[in-house]
Amino acid sequence: MTTTQISRRMFGGLGAAGITALLLASCGSSSSGSGSSEGSGQAASTAGKLTLAYNSDGPHKAWVEAVCNSVSNTLGVTMEPLPFAQFSEMRAQITDHTLVGAFRTGWQADYPSMANFLGACYQTGAGANDSRYSNSEFDEVLDEAAAAKTDDAALALYLKAQSILLKDLPAVPLWYQNGFGGHSNNVSNVVFNWRSVPEYHAIKTTAPNGIITANDTEPQNALIPSNTNEVGGGRIVDLVFANLVRFETDGTVVNEVAESIETEDNQTYTVKIKSGWTFTDGTPVTADSFIKAWNYGALLSNAHLSSYFYEVIEGFSYDKDSELTGLTKIDDLTFTIKLTAPASDFKLRLGYSAFAPLPEAAFADMEAFGQAPIGNGPYKVDSWTHDTEIVLSKNADYKGGRTVANEGITFTMYTDYDSAYNDLLADALDVIDALPDSALSSFTEELGQRAINQPGAVVQLFAIDCESEHFKMDEEGRLRRAALSRAINRKEICDTLYFGTRTPASDFTSPVIAGWTDDVEGNEVLTFDEAEAKSLWDQANAIAEF
Repeated sequence: MTTTQISRRMFGGLGAAGITALLLASCGSSSSGSGSSEGSGQAASTAGKLTLAYNSDGPHKAWVEAVCNSVSNTLGVTMEPLPFAQFSEMRAQITDHTLVGAFRTGWQADYPSMANFLGACYQTGAGANDSRYSNSEFDEVLDEAAAAKTDDAALALYLKAQSILLKDLPAVPLWYQNGFGGHSNNVSNVVFNWRSVPEYHAIKTTAPNGIITANDTEPQNALIPSNTNEVGGGRIVDLVFANLVRFETDGTVVNEVAESIETEDNQTYTVKIKSGWTFTDGTPVTADSFIKAWNYGALLSNAHLSSYFYEVIEGFSYDKDSELTGLTKIDDLTFTIKLTAPASDFKLRLGYSAFAPLPEAAFADMEAFGQAPIGNGPYKVDSWTHDTEIVLSKNADYKGGRTVANEGITFTMYTDYDSAYNDLLADALDVIDALPDSALSSFTEELGQRAINQPGAVVQLFAIDCESEHFKMDEEGRLRRAALSRAINRKEICDTLYFGTRTPASDFTSPVIAGWTDDVEGNEVLTFDEAEAKSLWDQANAIAEF
């Protein structure tokens, strides 16, 4: 999960719904410019000052300033925004662990399960675990949940796991983010799905050429499914490739390329593929299309960002190049998947882009393939003009269940939301899935019935590297993290800045996910309490002066 290159996705730049790629944290500033590997970005604190990094090419400035001011005013310490001009610059320092101060992050779910919010971001060694959090008790509870025989049993364990996180706070939940945006007068049937992403295929247009226009940000990498985990590239990959399963608008999972996926023990799965599926180069989609793609994405030497999605399959290794021995071809349209342990939500995971198939042509030159991918989804890539636009056209040979109501999509790469929103108001852009802060108080009035504001599977947080001075996973670190959380007046920030597009968080997941509750043991630490915040900070100072 998950962006921030998180599993889908730490939201980067102008991520969907004003997000992730957020990663697991966010903070803003009144100044501009890029971060540096020197100075305040090098330590969680410098002479009693705490920094909170964010990328200024996204709509984070106002809320980051508000969080920093809330902490500073409550605790009497200095918390300052640390802006990076571009998401990629901040992402590089987070990945290299040279940025050990606080940093913005968030999570947009890859698949509709609590496991995705919790495991992808906080399990030891997980790909989106940017805070380097590790707790064996938490890991064991997640493993138990994965092996649970019933949904109720799994849910009880996920709630237990969240209680552990609330004591440790490897990231500090801030608020749930709605999917919000709008559309022009030229299009209709615009809906956002459970992940706050427009259902592009369903949009109808009055344009003579049948093409709709939408906002996006420049993908951070070549468009290879297993190496794309931020929103800019993720939305393209999701439209160009079709997986074994797909998610309906409400998150319901249904078979797509798969005819059937069967298991008796949640550990060994037999997959049968529907006949007749082809890639846009005319070659067939077969069992090998999945087996070879997953093996390539899992290979250590390829260092793909979503490789951890395959860790549940036998043969996966973080230490050496190793084939996924758990994948066995039965015939051209049948293969089996053997996991290292039961995973009750594995079928849901198969809807994530890392599990997309690839044609034989991809393996001749993967980097070149990623510049002009050949997929099997509802759209195909016609052109990619870097930092300008990506043009998709309808794939007439698509065999799946998404009915395509337009002839294609042109994604324009915006560097700020104000420009995108102004284009929307002028009917020069058909659909936008995020808004500038300046429009939040007025967009419902300005757009009327064309405005969209609905809950989505998005949570915003900020994180601090667990190996940072004063913020390690020891008594001092836990006290300080709890103090910071208690010092943030989430409701006031949501009411003042976001006009009903955010809701204060009471856990690490999202209200649109099955089993969500606002009654998680220990979640009082997410409630503003000035006296308790100061007490916790003083207790930490008694251990080591900040």
